[in-house]
Amino acid sequence: MRTIAIATIAAALLLAAGGGSGHAATGGAQIAAKVVLGGQPCGIAAAAGSVWVSDAKGAKLVRIDPRINEVTGRFPLDGAPCEILSAYKSLWIVTQSGRLDRVDPANGKLLARIRVGRVPYEAASGGGSIWVTNREGRTVQRIDPKTNRVVRTIPFLPGGKPAGIVWAAGAVWVGDDYGSAVVRIDPRTFKLTTVRSGGAGAAWLAVANGFLWASNRYDGSVTQIDPVKRRRVATVKVGDGPVNLAAVGGEIWVPCDEDDTLWRIRANRTTEKLATGPNPAVVAGVDGEVWVSIFEGGEVWRITPG
Repeated sequence: MRTIAIATIAAALLLAAGGGSGHAATGGAQIAAKVVLGGQPCGIAAAAGSVWVSDAKGAKLVRIDPRINEVTGRFPLDGAPCEILSAYKSLWIVTQSGRLDRVDPANGKLLARIRVGRVPYEAASGGGSIWVTNREGRTVQRIDPKTNRVVRTIPFLPGGKPAGIVWAAGAVWVGDDYGSAVVRIDPRTFKLTTVRSGGAGAAWLAVANGFLWASNRYDGSVTQIDPVKRRRVATVKVGDGPVNLAAVGGEIWVPCDEDDTLWRIRANRTTEKLATGPNPAVVAGVDGEVWVSIFEGGEVWRITPG
């Protein structure tokens, strides 16, 4: 996904809007609901029986009751919020205004506002810490969740721009928004090593079945990487502009924000392609279902994989 402030989005709505259930998609997935939020829905996470979505435009954290597929609350955040991490009984919302907001999912209360770097992009949990990428600051930061303080700032690759981040095989893995490699950070020595992704713009990452997956934004593909052997295993073609992919039930779901599609990958091959609203941004798995934020459409779609 592009930096929110400079996003330019394709505007074609390829599936008719509408709530409820029964919209069939090729391959067996069903669009169970379309929840209208307004604004610009971005990050998604589940916690405390609710689905939480950040509104980048309104600087709000939106609570959805999945039993009725309706919005039940809106809570203030720092400006331009997007990615959400659920960890340590909290929601960690990365805001591109330079703060990481920590929220209590029981009541939406803001617990801490942690100053991080310039244009932070995503957060991950691992090794007893929270890790944050700062795209324009070109750093990765380690945060102690006990104190809500940054305890280490790690310079990224020269010329690189850190984007997605995950914890896999005992290390931190970071995507490069413009590079063709993913970066491994040793959490003890903070040494950086790279693994070629085989594609351009290996920005966003996910973990499934012990493998790392990277979306290559500029050539419409997703790469599977063995994080233990540190080598590329396979590359799978998807749509134009793959972004914030996620693992759901052992499968990989990939939103492509250039051609407004959502792709399903199983066993190193695509098994399904769904048309979406304008600019599908982030995918999250919630109790075996797929939730997708439609950034320019102001909606969140709930999909039953089938």
